[in-house]
Amino acid sequence: MNMKILVLLAMTSLILLSCFSAGCVDQTASQTDVLADVISSLNKTLTDTRAEADKAADAYAAGPTPENGRQALATLYQRTTLTHDLLIADENGIVRAVYPDNIQSALDEDLSRYPPNKEIFAGTDVYVSEYMVLENGLKAYLLSVPIRSPNGYAGYISLSFDPYRFFGAEEQKVLEKGYNLWVMQTDGIQVFDADVSEAGVDLLNDPAYQSVREMTHLVAANPSGETKYVYTADIGTDRVEKTAVWDTFTFGGREWRVVLTKSAEING
Repeated sequence: MNMKILVLLAMTSLILLSCFSAGCVDQTASQTDVLADVISSLNKTLTDTRAEADKAADAYAAGPTPENGRQALATLYQRTTLTHDLLIADENGIVRAVYPDNIQSALDEDLSRYPPNKEIFAGTDVYVSEYMVLENGLKAYLLSVPIRSPNGYAGYISLSFDPYRFFGAEEQKVLEKGYNLWVMQTDGIQVFDADVSEAGVDLLNDPAYQSVREMTHLVAANPSGETKYVYTADIGTDRVEKTAVWDTFTFGGREWRVVLTKSAEING
């Protein structure tokens, strides 16, 4: 082969390699790979949040006073990106400290009839509540860690977090790769979607979602999988075929089906 051609090929290969390394060529990741990255990122976020909550629990256990409790919660609030409201409850479920001050009314409240409790923390060091609506109207989860003293179980720290802040942090990343993200619990309750109005919708039973009922039952019944389905927009004219890939994210005893979709218009 002509030496000039060999040199040209070598230079072209070097330029392409440099361009890929610099990110100037679109290296589209597969739907499955992007989903794996999303779940890994979600796990890191909650793992880091839990680690900071453990530090706050240790700080309070070293000096279990209301003042130290509030300081531990304030520090936790500043060090985590998810946190909305925080509280410390003692071993009897009585609230001893809160942060920020807009939930002062919760002080001395008896939460013993609600999880978590000593029995739950006998088997785990982190607990995530059911999806709930808080008194302020926020749809949220509670992440809780135990407080342990030399005498044993001494209560817990709970922080509320908005699933839209949690899952939404991943949405822009997948949009840039041409995908959409939505999340539901195994009971069919959707806790994240690009359309905020759909938060809390029961995808398995709500008549308005009859067109995707078969698909959502499939997702709820299987920890992971892939399927195609046709989605009709609200106005009933635009129809798209969606390829859905999903997997399960588990943390603190809670499970979420994390679903990544790619759309293709149906012509005719």
